[in-house]
Amino acid sequence: MTAGLPVLPAAGHVWSEQERSVLRRAEQHAQRCGLVEPWSVRVHDDRIEIVENVPAPLRGHVGADRNGAIACGCALAVVTCAVRILGWAPETVLFGDPDRAELVATVVAHQRYRPSPADVGRFRAVFEQHGRSDAFEPAGPAQLPLAVRDTIVRAGTVAGVRMVPVAAVVAAHRKRGLEAGLLVVTTTDGRRGQLLAGTALQRARLSATALGLPSKPVIEPFETREFRHRLVRHSGVEGCPQSLLVLGRSPASSDA
Repeated sequence: MTAGLPVLPAAGHVWSEQERSVLRRAEQHAQRCGLVEPWSVRVHDDRIEIVENVPAPLRGHVGADRNGAIACGCALAVVTCAVRILGWAPETVLFGDPDRAELVATVVAHQRYRPSPADVGRFRAVFEQHGRSDAFEPAGPAQLPLAVRDTIVRAGTVAGVRMVPVAAVVAAHRKRGLEAGLLVVTTTDGRRGQLLAGTALQRARLSATALGLPSKPVIEPFETREFRHRLVRHSGVEGCPQSLLVLGRSPASSDA
């Protein structure tokens, strides 16, 4: 991923109608972070654009602005996953047009790419619905096999973002607590950091689903600066906490 270059990539592969259909079906399953239509994915002949689409009444609202950027990052993760499955290596530029503030990412493809088994597993996971069951049983990172946890952490690690296993935060004095999980921490805050945080969150969730684990993203409490600062003090992490991915037990282990 190329981040921050104020230029658009050169024209790439021209997407066929069949490929466009795959891309459109996939992006509909990205995490929306509590918003109805936080993005628009526009598939042009030779590029894919992800455009922020926060409704006018919500613009300027801190929570909606944060969650909209994070949701766009989730859409970007799903789009790039689909591009790989279609046999192309995605090339991404973030915020590539200074005259279009709403354009958060542009994806093109120049080189062929052979999808790996992990790519196939994550793409299948796009269409699965792990984590929506009423029987969701959280499992802290320490309760999971180390290899499983590390695979999910690696999947969610992108430039400028770390996935940090954290213990539960116990609520006190009417303050909100937090379940144990994988904390999404960015080097910087702002729209770029939030966009990257969404990409990391979605990639990690797809990896968990591919491994048979349900998961639940936690985003809403991070809207307040006070909560984020308290979490930094509690966990001792350096950086900007953006969201949390709570992992669950696999149905097989729960039934055992």
